[in-house]
Amino acid sequence: MNHYDIIIIGGGITGTAIAHECSKYQLTAALLERGTDIGIGATKGNGGVVHPGYDPTPGSLKAKINVRGANRYPQLARDLNFGIINPGIFVIGFSDADEAVLKHKLDFGIKNGVKDLAIIDAVQMRNREPQLATTARHALYAPTATVVDPFEVAIAFAENAKANGVEILTSQPVTAIKKRTDGNFLLNTPDQQFTCTYIVNAAGNHADDVARLAGIAEYQMKPRHGDLLVLDKDMVNKPKTVMFPCPGPDTKGIACIPTVHGNTIVGSTATMLDDKEAVNNYAPGIQALIDGVHKILPELDAAKIIRTFAGLRPVVLDNNNDFYIAESPTVKGFIHAAGIQSPGMASAPAIAELVRDLLDNAGLEMVPKADYNPYREKLTVFTELSLAEQDALINEHPAYGRIVCRCETVTEGEIIAAIHGAIPAHTLDAIKRRTRAGMGRCQGGFCQYKVIAILARELGLSADAICLEDAGSQLLCGAVKGGAK
Repeated sequence: MNHYDIIIIGGGITGTAIAHECSKYQLTAALLERGTDIGIGATKGNGGVVHPGYDPTPGSLKAKINVRGANRYPQLARDLNFGIINPGIFVIGFSDADEAVLKHKLDFGIKNGVKDLAIIDAVQMRNREPQLATTARHALYAPTATVVDPFEVAIAFAENAKANGVEILTSQPVTAIKKRTDGNFLLNTPDQQFTCTYIVNAAGNHADDVARLAGIAEYQMKPRHGDLLVLDKDMVNKPKTVMFPCPGPDTKGIACIPTVHGNTIVGSTATMLDDKEAVNNYAPGIQALIDGVHKILPELDAAKIIRTFAGLRPVVLDNNNDFYIAESPTVKGFIHAAGIQSPGMASAPAIAELVRDLLDNAGLEMVPKADYNPYREKLTVFTELSLAEQDALINEHPAYGRIVCRCETVTEGEIIAAIHGAIPAHTLDAIKRRTRAGMGRCQGGFCQYKVIAILARELGLSADAICLEDAGSQLLCGAVKGGAK
């Protein structure tokens, strides 16, 4: 049985950011993720916008950490080698009432410390986005806003944390937590036991369930479901700016989001549900997305939709729609990082710093490591290499000369590297997240069987043992082309 100073429960962007922060100090830490991979819960169902901080009510916990977290992203992207773009945000108004709301958001943003915010008129908007609806009259413009790939960031945090000594353990759902008489915690998973001095609960939509395992009932959570759409890279008049309508009380509205990979995302709806696993898409939600984006961009071609997906945002009830980040007053050493809904991704680096401070205040000595390495090397992306670099790589590793995914030009060499990477990819969706094989126009129609064959060969498994994501999600019941059995 291994003992750690800290065990982090949950491997989404919040948990991995905390692991990344903890890896800077002389302590022992492990992250337990119930799923087969990092970032497959609320993190996966996210549009990728690093919100700059004009939304949270001044004085709220969100307001205190949103701007600080968002401002960390450009340097983190350089250090950890993940993609980032700076498209800015328009929050668009269509009426006098909307303009009043935008001025309110401008005031919030200024009080929260957001830089360079301004209200702009229709001419200024259309100079940047000429395809905007003619009814759009004004916008709050946030030029510092960035966009990232949420699960790429989570993987980057986890890989760097692991390189600096944090154990990252997947397929480890926590089933029991006991506070022992010596002050330490005993945690059970289906096949292991762990002990630790401090627990950080970053379990997303299941944070209240994890807390109850430790006898804590300080809050209740409910998921907010959101449908999202992905549009093909070749759509005409792709937006250069993230565009939201004037927001409602519980949602920022249906947005149009340029991505780091060249696609466009439309999302999301906002429906409170009881089911914490309900990541299905619903026809009314998809139609609401299409109708909503057409209010901003009337000519957007819905025929360019190549994928629909859904996410669940973790909401702590009766908490003023705010984050819940604190040490439990009833079980000492148990730290909550719960209710991390929007702007949770933007806030993640600052949430990690706040949790670090809570651990320090709770008695954990935080001594910086002299040998901490802040940098991460990402997997080779074949299409980012020059022709000379591609030729040299193929000569050394011929698998990089075999294209597997034609839509995204992903090579066999990249897939093999992901399978054997720092946080290994052993499912189809894990390969997709790291390499984009299957994320293109055909959505895996031509390459899926090839990826299955490569996974089977590299892992020494039969093709019918390869899963889409979770255990039991096999796609095949026999041999595939290429000879994998």
